[in-house]
Amino acid sequence: MRKILRLIDSINEWVGRQMKWLVFALIVIICSEVVLRYVFNKPTIQLPCIVTMTGASLYALSFGYILLHKGHVRVDVFYTRLSERKKAILDAILTVVFFFPVIGLLTYAAGNWMGFAWASGERSMMTYWYPLLGPVRTAVFVGMVLFTFQGVAQFVRDLHLAIRSKPYD
Repeated sequence: MRKILRLIDSINEWVGRQMKWLVFALIVIICSEVVLRYVFNKPTIQLPCIVTMTGASLYALSFGYILLHKGHVRVDVFYTRLSERKKAILDAILTVVFFFPVIGLLTYAAGNWMGFAWASGERSMMTYWYPLLGPVRTAVFVGMVLFTFQGVAQFVRDLHLAIRSKPYD
């Protein structure tokens, strides 16, 4: 089990670290659009669409990395006052009540959207360019799957700490 959890962690760590290149690409694309629009008075219709797709991919593929490093927003008013074991109990309960149902449904929906996009050749109607939506829908689905796996890994660790009063790793 430890190998599986480490594998999930290492995949999300690697994917998360690769997202710096998407951030760099996003900055270049946005700056290019700004220069084209305001310096040369030649705005493009494609670059805003590319920014949207790149941003969606960046966000979705970063979710697991952020969970791995405990970077998601939480209400710390009460949480910080709890012992590590009580935090693990609370996290395990909230994972079962909120995380698994919500992220499970979102992952399922992302999988359906991805399948539909590839099967139908779905295209974006944002521009006359009509780019295929399959690649961005695939990136979102992969990101949701990685997020789900990281949530399972975190749940196993929280459950172990809640039951045994010692960390799993």
